[in-house]
Amino acid sequence: MPKERSASARLRRLDSNHAGIAEEDETAFAKADAADDVAQVDGDDHEAQQAKQTSPPPPPHIHRCRPHRHSVTSKRVHVSRPIFSQAGFDARYHFTRPKAPSGFGGEARSVAERFGAAACHKPTGRCLLNCLLRLLPCVTIMRHYKLKKDLVADIIAGLTVGIMNIPQGMAYAMLADLPPVCGLYLGFYPLLLYFLFGTSRQVSMGTFAISSLMVAVPVTRLASQGTAPSPPSSTTLAALVSNETGDSINGTLITEATDAAAYRTEVALSVSLLAGLIQLGLGLLRFGFITTYLSTPLVSGFTTGAAFHVLTSQVPSVLGIKVPRHSGFFKLALTYADVFKRIGGANAASMVISALCIGVLLLFRLFINPRLAKRCRFPVPVELTLVVAGALSSHFAQFQATYSVAVVGDIPSGLSAPRLPPVSLFPQVVEDAAQLAVIMYACTFSICKLYADRHGYPLDSNQELLACGLVNSVGACFGCYFSAGSLSRSQVQDDMGGRTQVTSLVAASLMLLVLLVLGPLFKPLPTAVLASIIIVALKGLFMQFADIRRLYRMSKYDLSIWLVCFLGVVIGNVSYGLVIGFAYSLLTVVCRTQSPGASILGRLPMTDIYKDTRFYPDALQIPGVVVFRFDGALYFASVDNFRYRLVKLTGFDPKRRASVDVKTDSGGVDSDNDHEVEEATVADVVKADKARDDDVEKHDSGGLHHVIVDCSGVNYIDSVGATFLTSLVSDYQLAGVQILLAGCKHQVRRMRDRCEFVDKSVMFVSVHDAVLTALADYPETRRRLISEVRSRTNSCEPATATAA
Repeated sequence: MPKERSASARLRRLDSNHAGIAEEDETAFAKADAADDVAQVDGDDHEAQQAKQTSPPPPPHIHRCRPHRHSVTSKRVHVSRPIFSQAGFDARYHFTRPKAPSGFGGEARSVAERFGAAACHKPTGRCLLNCLLRLLPCVTIMRHYKLKKDLVADIIAGLTVGIMNIPQGMAYAMLADLPPVCGLYLGFYPLLLYFLFGTSRQVSMGTFAISSLMVAVPVTRLASQGTAPSPPSSTTLAALVSNETGDSINGTLITEATDAAAYRTEVALSVSLLAGLIQLGLGLLRFGFITTYLSTPLVSGFTTGAAFHVLTSQVPSVLGIKVPRHSGFFKLALTYADVFKRIGGANAASMVISALCIGVLLLFRLFINPRLAKRCRFPVPVELTLVVAGALSSHFAQFQATYSVAVVGDIPSGLSAPRLPPVSLFPQVVEDAAQLAVIMYACTFSICKLYADRHGYPLDSNQELLACGLVNSVGACFGCYFSAGSLSRSQVQDDMGGRTQVTSLVAASLMLLVLLVLGPLFKPLPTAVLASIIIVALKGLFMQFADIRRLYRMSKYDLSIWLVCFLGVVIGNVSYGLVIGFAYSLLTVVCRTQSPGASILGRLPMTDIYKDTRFYPDALQIPGVVVFRFDGALYFASVDNFRYRLVKLTGFDPKRRASVDVKTDSGGVDSDNDHEVEEATVADVVKADKARDDDVEKHDSGGLHHVIVDCSGVNYIDSVGATFLTSLVSDYQLAGVQILLAGCKHQVRRMRDRCEFVDKSVMFVSVHDAVLTALADYPETRRRLISEVRSRTNSCEPATATAA
């Protein structure tokens, strides 16, 4: 028995230390237990007590000691402590506010930390090395590269992705209304740049359907409303795709192209350069967090709506007709109207080629590839097979000359010389560039984060933003339009076992071979083949319609964001739809913070737990006390909602009560007034008396004297909210009701220290502390409340004693 008592005492000391209660305070707690101002909780009912008495003893190997405070096997909780006001609690346990850094809002950081540099007081070689490693993540990755384990997998994945880049590059360049060679360049330069500066190991940079479509918006707009620039700037495409130095790697110069095609190319490169510079600037300013404002429903609705624009842009190529391009609202409707007008002149050969290609692609994607994946690790390059087969068939059967089938045309060999795109177009494309920079970074980073979480390596959002900016700003000088991460190629790269961005080097090497040697061989390729590849690639985007059902079950707000953004993109333009969806998304945030949840709390019997009376019928309100909970920030936009909810849920309006009292206290009528005025005044007094009786009947019957505001859900309060609380407390005091605040968070208490909008004596640690304080002048109700808690046995036999 002595050993058992000693073990129990040691366990009790451990529990007391764990709860932060010093040994010398236990005597004070024991004395406070005998006083009336004690909050006790006994969470066990009579049936549980009987079940425990009749239960068999535990096995011999289980020690019959008091279970730990946090053990899920505990059946009883007994707490004995004084009633704490917030000030008394802070004084007793030595509350200390941590020192905030200097600067705006107390949270500003040093310049070195702001820009991600090492916090070194003196520049050293190690500081410079850390900055270099942070700027070039490839150095750290290659230092830990394992040749035997990683090289083979990276080579296999690189060859597979490189093969995919060939047909997708030409197809998506046509989607952007650009020469196919621009899409091939995106399979070379961006991969090299991202290898140096990117932190993701699985993302595949290059062409992307949505980015190509967004680039096509300013290209189409400016090409339709403007004229080609002067000959010195863009009379030929030779300055873009040929190297003026005459090096052997250049290949031959291409023939002179039309001014319209050259102008479209320069517009695309200008908007890509400006978008890259915006990303670069945001990366230097550490704005990687900007993706948090683009929610998943917003991006999903945007990309799904953009898929309809991509599909519509390829319909003329599938039918073998030409239709004018439109911009602005109702773009899709106008395009389909033109298609139906010209459908009589559709090219039968192009339609047959498109039908065959789409059928073969769907057959492999839906049926053959899933079965081959179980037996063969490598996916069948069906897109490249169709491109090669289409080019060979068109060359030998003379599709262009015999059947008037539109073909790709000349594809120059060689690499482009670095050349700065015209910056004079920046004012006309700044809006398009800003949208392109932000939304495509959000898409790229979401892909990067997906694979970083899957493989368990860190990802730097600011470095990713910096890498995307360098890829697009430098790439635009080499003839590359905007580049982004591709989900389909990234998935293939991961499935093939790609471990690092060495995969991108292998894919870029394969694309270099195509640019130097194989590019001209794709000249007779029908454009219907590339249009078919684009259409089938949209399958994943159209599958996002399944998000509607999921969002309907989860959140109506998120569903409305998805629908508004989707309809904005489909009915309007891609850029307009994005702006509309983003504005609506912010509006929903404002609405949710402006009108948060509010409820009346009641006490569960035999506990000090207070729950919403709507969901817990057993939760009973304390006579004369109303506990009101507000779940949201109390700031300038929500104070009116706070007052409205408080009056509505409590059924007590202090301003109306005060006005009734004023009229009643005013008594008789001035003898100097007319008889009519006297009769009206007497009638008003009678009505005032009746209104007061009706207004306070509900709460005066129970003697409403305190309103307790549970502030545990209020995480922010501004100066307007502080002023509002001051006036609210005054209004209720004039009506004979006192307001107490319970569970105030540190932000609310800090604002109180700054503004002193309420007295410290009305702030309490918990709702139960505030309730017992409110009942101090009502001993019968208070005694009944405490006796209910104490009515159960608050300790059990020593073998199963609960945590105190």
